[in-house]
Amino acid sequence: MTSPQSFAQRFARLADERSPFCLGVDPSKDLLARWGLPDTAKGLSDFCERIVEAAGDSVAVVKPQSAFFERHGPSGLLVLQSMMYRFKDAGTLTLLDVKRGDIGTTMDAYAETVFGAGSPYEADAATFTAYLGLGALVKTIERARASGACAFLVVRSSNPEGASLQTSMGADGRTVAEVLADGLRELNEKAGPGELPAGAVMGATLPASDRGVVKRLGGALMLTPGIGAQGAGFDDLKSLFAGREAQVIPTATRSVLEAGPDVASLRAAIQRHVEPARRFRMGT
Repeated sequence: MTSPQSFAQRFARLADERSPFCLGVDPSKDLLARWGLPDTAKGLSDFCERIVEAAGDSVAVVKPQSAFFERHGPSGLLVLQSMMYRFKDAGTLTLLDVKRGDIGTTMDAYAETVFGAGSPYEADAATFTAYLGLGALVKTIERARASGACAFLVVRSSNPEGASLQTSMGADGRTVAEVLADGLRELNEKAGPGELPAGAVMGATLPASDRGVVKRLGGALMLTPGIGAQGAGFDDLKSLFAGREAQVIPTATRSVLEAGPDVASLRAAIQRHVEPARRFRMGT
């Protein structure tokens, strides 16, 4: 049986054909209200319908935040599933933002939920946290590899509350973020050329001093949330990721979604991110 193309390989193709831009989908209660939609599963469904119509096949990746669908219960999860399948039909990669992190059979169950043919979401990628140790996620990363997917682990987040933990130094002189980066690099090297089943979440608002962490990641793909509403611009990515532009998945959410509910306005906002993301990838 032929192995599926890896997430990294499919992302590279779409980033060249479309743009590397990743559209975050966070239908919060406040955002639904600003769009004039009810805070119900029906309102959520109408929201997603406009997002799918506006994005079309213009972006490489879409990143729905699971929590905003989960809060509506089973009906909300059906809306999430439907939206993800529609984006997959458009050839867009789906990255489910769940940030799960556990051990043993519990972690295995989480992985079975998001990765692999026949799973509820058949996600192309998902986010995880490694507070219980990177070793607890090895089987999850292996399942991602076997499915042609990618597991993105939070290494350095953009929220200020995370800095003290992520930059804490251990007995060997490495910070927590550096230990995770070294571990991800080793897992990707073991997986073989072109596989890269382990990615990193690296906030777009991080200072240039985190470039050392970026270097430790080797060839891993990096999801970089924080563009737009959180204060980072595409030019801010250059100092942190110079020379590794092809590994970056620039991500924005609120700076696009606040253009709604008009579909044409949303489409224009997406394009305002698609073009600079393409230029960044080209190093211009």
